[in-house]
Amino acid sequence: MEEKQRQPVSIEIIGLSQRELNTLFILKTLMEGPNYPKALYKELTERFNGKRHSYAYFCKVAKELAERGHLLLEKEGSFNVYHITKKGESLYQWYQLNFKEHLCEVKMVIDRFVYDLTGSGENPPVEHELPDEHRKYFAKLVSVMDLVRYVTLKAAMKRGHVHMSGIEDILKQRYGWVTSSGYHYELAKAMERNGLLVGQWEGETRTKRLLRITEDGKHHYKQIADSAAERVQALQHYLISVLYFL
Repeated sequence: MEEKQRQPVSIEIIGLSQRELNTLFILKTLMEGPNYPKALYKELTERFNGKRHSYAYFCKVAKELAERGHLLLEKEGSFNVYHITKKGESLYQWYQLNFKEHLCEVKMVIDRFVYDLTGSGENPPVEHELPDEHRKYFAKLVSVMDLVRYVTLKAAMKRGHVHMSGIEDILKQRYGWVTSSGYHYELAKAMERNGLLVGQWEGETRTKRLLRITEDGKHHYKQIADSAAERVQALQHYLISVLYFL
């Protein structure tokens, strides 16, 4: 089973365009007090230093916010200073309402995977599964294949053998997330074809297939775990940065 080409981790994949990022940053920062355009831009580039930001485009977004009444531009000596208006505060609250909840839900799952993969960071207790309405969004961000393969191979090494219904239980109980059962079984078949696992049916009914890790599976385990860790750590970094503004 081949994985689809993943998008690089960026603000856009998290669900914000560059315009929305600039807008959210400006509104949040001005909620704390008036500021100068260059000072605002400097703070943006320092916080999101993994991407180049155009000062001209940043100023264009700020100017459009002022034209729509979300900001007020005033002169202080020879400098322009932006203030947020009541209308701007309402727009910021809209961003909080529409982005914060699902980003927080997804981040908790990401945090659990980062902790499990690296031993660092927070490990929030699982009080409920990731809501259905956020699962497609989560799947867009991560490599589902890497995460499920990692959990499956790790469990197979620890327990000696596994079956995919048991992997579903691990995903639910340890991470608060699970993908479709159909995907689990298709991925298990692919892992057998690729020589990572070897399986045999349990009993004559052939309803449960026991899977054991192979030597190739042990060899590739670290590569799969490293790939999963790299992705979720990058996502965690971006989510922390975006949630700072919400």
